[in-house]
Amino acid sequence: MKKCSQILLLVLFGTFLITVNAQSKSFKNGKIKASSYFEELSFEFEKNKIVIPVEIEGKTYRFLLDTGAPNIISKEVYETIQPKKIVTLSTNDANNISQDLDIVSIESIKLGSLEFQKFSALVYDLNGSDIFKCFGIDGFIGSNMLRHSIIQINAEQKIIKITDHIKKLGLDKKQSEKLKLVGNQSSPYVWIKIKGEDNGKEMVLIDTGMGSLYDLSEENYDVFKTKNIYNEIGKSDGASSVSLFGEVPIDSQIRVHLPKLVIQDFEINNAITHTTKGDHSKIGAELLNYGIMTLDYKNKRFYFNSYNESLSLNGDFGFTQTLKNNKLVIGYVWDEDLKTKINYGDEILEVNGEEVNTTNFCDYVTKKSVLKLLNKLTLKVKKENGNVIELTVEKKQLSSIFDNFKIN
Repeated sequence: MKKCSQILLLVLFGTFLITVNAQSKSFKNGKIKASSYFEELSFEFEKNKIVIPVEIEGKTYRFLLDTGAPNIISKEVYETIQPKKIVTLSTNDANNISQDLDIVSIESIKLGSLEFQKFSALVYDLNGSDIFKCFGIDGFIGSNMLRHSIIQINAEQKIIKITDHIKKLGLDKKQSEKLKLVGNQSSPYVWIKIKGEDNGKEMVLIDTGMGSLYDLSEENYDVFKTKNIYNEIGKSDGASSVSLFGEVPIDSQIRVHLPKLVIQDFEINNAITHTTKGDHSKIGAELLNYGIMTLDYKNKRFYFNSYNESLSLNGDFGFTQTLKNNKLVIGYVWDEDLKTKINYGDEILEVNGEEVNTTNFCDYVTKKSVLKLLNKLTLKVKKENGNVIELTVEKKQLSSIFDNFKIN
């Protein structure tokens, strides 16, 4: 077995992020059969996840469109099509637990009538993960397969357009930003503007596998700490991710308020996020709710045609949810009052009177965005010592969040 540089894979609850730190050149393989093309595909859009139909050897599968990842196929797909193995990579997860994953070459993948030939993919046991099992996906279409094309995502109409010529989409280059493709995986990065008392620019990964709007890396936050851009509004020990090969260790993160985030000409006011592990920040698929995104891999341009000039965000519940031991649990707790009642790992037994059980567990993973849609929650929570408590939590407005936060 050939050993290559290690790669790190991490699955985030609410996102499917796969970061390849040291990549195989195999991800540069592949070509598109057509010399000129324009294809439209319908897709599912649940909890900001883009699921598209993919045809391999005459059979249709469900793949996640994830620009932050390479191609991936499940073990079941691998066993069915028996693709040629290129290399085996020794991989580590967030806990430094090792596992070997194969890279294979797939003879033909079809998106509609458009045929992609001899593109590489990682093989992973997706059904071994409760998150992936809930979404019922068979693989990922990643940036390494899109790098020759221009792809436009319209979440309102649930249509993806794939072409080789920007004029077929009727877009003006003057209304675009430069797109940087990083690594053999061709991960797409773009500059955004961040504004507080001071102003700055940040290069972020456009990651359609991430369900949230904006994630701020610890490294980038440290760079900007000398400027008055972000307002620190909370600290918490906890976790918000599910590792592939084991439980993610508890870490300490910072909750921040960003007065203004500008993506191309689209202004987002009062964004609240928290720092995350990793060396790059990300813009996720939540952005697709506010406009039409075009990633021009071929000419390295980024377009975002927003439905409105600006968006104002205001308020949240002061905690996050995640998964632990195949259960829905409390993640980070930002609100100082809530810290006296709930902690990371406390199991969520009921939400607004509805029991969270094996029957509806996947609904909470794939569909029920109660933290986004409602202004008030009644939770039944099981503590680490076995005690069960009930509490009512109201969404707090930004002014209240500032008033509530005290740094010791």
